[in-house]
Amino acid sequence: MRLIRLEVKMRETRTLSLRLPLEEYIAFDAVCREKGYSKTGKIREFIRNMDKEEIESVKISANEWAEIEKGIMEIQKGEYVTFEELKRDLKNQKVADNKNRK
Repeated sequence: MRLIRLEVKMRETRTLSLRLPLEEYIAFDAVCREKGYSKTGKIREFIRNMDKEEIESVKISANEWAEIEKGIMEIQKGEYVTFEELKRDLKNQKVADNKNRK
């Protein structure tokens, strides 16, 4: 089995580890390479699509719904950063942290 590590970074980070039988991993990897997909991106896409289709049938608290709706509104207003911007900002922060250590 292969281990795929996913990180979704917005306000907080959670790591999702996925174990697949070798045959499934090889097939998934082959499709992603052939189509030019990022493995992490395709798994995120699957999760987002599943969330859109099934979230209404899930029982969650009023506070959780409020946070979800708040996040959706922020995205609709354009209050988010792209993955590339996030990577750049984290890299700049790391460089700044290293300079402050000297």
